Amino acid sequence: MDAADADTHSHAVFPGALLVPLLILILLLAAARPRGEEFSGEPFLLGSSVADNGTSGAIPSRLYTATQFLDFPADFGDANTLRLELADLPIFGDLSQSWDGALGYSLDAKTHLSVYGQLVSTPDIPVLPLLRGSKEDRLNDPGFRPVACDGCQEMRDMVYLVSMNFMRKYDTEFPRLDAFSRPIPIQLSAGLTAKYFYEELEGGDYIAQNMNLDAGACMKFFWGFNPSTGLSDRNIKIQFSGFEILPTRQQSEFGGAQVYEKMDYRWRMSANWEEGFPDLASTVSAGFSQKSEGGNYPAVGLEWDLKETLFLRAGMDRDFISAGASLAWRWASVHYAFRYHELASSLYQVSCQVQVP
Repeated sequence: MDAADADTHSHAVFPGALLVPLLILILLLAAARPRGEEFSGEPFLLGSSVADNGTSGAIPSRLYTATQFLDFPADFGDANTLRLELADLPIFGDLSQSWDGALGYSLDAKTHLSVYGQLVSTPDIPVLPLLRGSKEDRLNDPGFRPVACDGCQEMRDMVYLVSMNFMRKYDTEFPRLDAFSRPIPIQLSAGLTAKYFYEELEGGDYIAQNMNLDAGACMKFFWGFNPSTGLSDRNIKIQFSGFEILPTRQQSEFGGAQVYEKMDYRWRMSANWEEGFPDLASTVSAGFSQKSEGGNYPAVGLEWDLKETLFLRAGMDRDFISAGASLAWRWASVHYAFRYHELASSLYQVSCQVQVP
């Protein structure tokens, strides 16, 4: 554990002149309710980040990435560090394809900004002919049966997702209980994510869009902090995130008729324990995460790293058992995750990251 995690740093003021007008605009647009017909379709309820580490989304990795802070507000490593991350998420054997990119920058020791983008393409969607007559008609009269759809018109569904996350952290400590006890350093962090989603069916007559805010907070206890060395080999981290926190509705349009879908409020709570083994130059992290839409059983995850170079992970939720690995060397790292993803039955994801201090 880096000593900078527990030390007190100087404060820097983020240029709020750019942030405040943006948040005001997002609030006004997201709070506006479009007029239209009621539609009982499924709203786009994807979380902020799709880049996964192989723990079934249960715990954040100790290997800082440009995307994990969108879902897990927490400590974000060294100051003045620029991180660029790219991820590829194949779905259903190339039926759909997802490309993800994130740019994260630690403005100073206490302020972090990240921008995230996602593009999902689903090509070769056939426009099937309408069925004529009733089921009995098609059963009894071959003339009512549809012909083979060779050369039918094909459409492509495109999804665009853009997010911007701003996070700030603060240092404090748990006071002494008596003359023989020691104060425990505590790190508090909070983040806000503005996100925009747009979907269109190219060759069809459907579009959908939504703008909303996510928020999260984290409390990290340096339980094993040693004042003489400034290091901590035992940490406890508790995090809470809320998604779609604004009372907004997802706007859609079918053939020129505007409809809307109500966005549900969602939340996620996670807690994990980090135990360091200095003699082995390794750390073990274990924890769980509970989602509002995740059912009665929480997701659990485990990560082990060796010299902060080799990372091995495993996890389990109500859908699937997951696994992952990362290899980090100086300014570059590569990541592999095997899991069932919320987008579809994706089984693996590959990503890479470079960082410039």
